[in-house]
Amino acid sequence: MKQVRGSAVIKILVAVLGVSLMQVGIAHAQLDIPVFTAKFTLTNQAQWDKTVLQPGDYTITIGSLGTPTAVLVRDGRGRPVARFVSGIDDEKASARNALFLRETDGQLRVYALALASLGRVLVFDPILARKAVLEAGAPQTVPVTLAKR
Repeated sequence: MKQVRGSAVIKILVAVLGVSLMQVGIAHAQLDIPVFTAKFTLTNQAQWDKTVLQPGDYTITIGSLGTPTAVLVRDGRGRPVARFVSGIDDEKASARNALFLRETDGQLRVYALALASLGRVLVFDPILARKAVLEAGAPQTVPVTLAKR
């Protein structure tokens, strides 16, 4: 009789352990779902921090909107190109999703990413962003379109 009870207890423990591991796996998979995924196309070379992006198609992925916010950029083939971190979240709703660029020393430079769908503007180069605001004129932008999941 004791052997039958022990066997039943072991079966229950194995089942509980299996369900627990499944729940941990599901929770981990949910953490990997990005908050924001979008695409953009550059027609000209642009510098984003220290990375030079060549003309072509790119995908932006943001895993979470905590501060600082990390942005992963992948090329058209899905290969990671660079990871950028924004410690400044302007939290001003923008009218559109777009990359903001400014020409300095003959080179286009990315200084912010507007995320209208999230009501945020991530600033990557505060000096360039401030300069763009102080000087009148429309900023150069690259449209960012939401990617299908």
